[in-house]
Amino acid sequence: MSDIETPYGAVDADALQSLQQRYDTLLIQQAVDQFDALRARCGPDGLRDDLLRLHGMAHTVINGASLSYPTDDLTLVEQADCVIEELEDWVMMLDRMIVALRPLQDLRSKTDDDYDDSI
Repeated sequence: MSDIETPYGAVDADALQSLQQRYDTLLIQQAVDQFDALRARCGPDGLRDDLLRLHGMAHTVINGASLSYPTDDLTLVEQADCVIEELEDWVMMLDRMIVALRPLQDLRSKTDDDYDDSI
């Protein structure tokens, strides 16, 4: 087959037929839900604040800077562990989202100016 015109542009007709038979668009909504869950876990500035705290602690320990955060909370290593664990969770969830969305790339029109045969 060739390309077919849709309300959102030309797509590869064979890929469209295949996706219509096997792709569940609910995966996209689930990706939105996963993203919302990530945002809720970190609050508006949660991860950013955690990274800044980690930087302040490391700057004190490694560079000899004055204290910028209280010393009665997490240790430097515990703070690093928390940030790394959070980032690993983000990466895992983002990878799942990419896997869910990647099949939509198969719809790329063969006549698309940006089409690259090496994809």
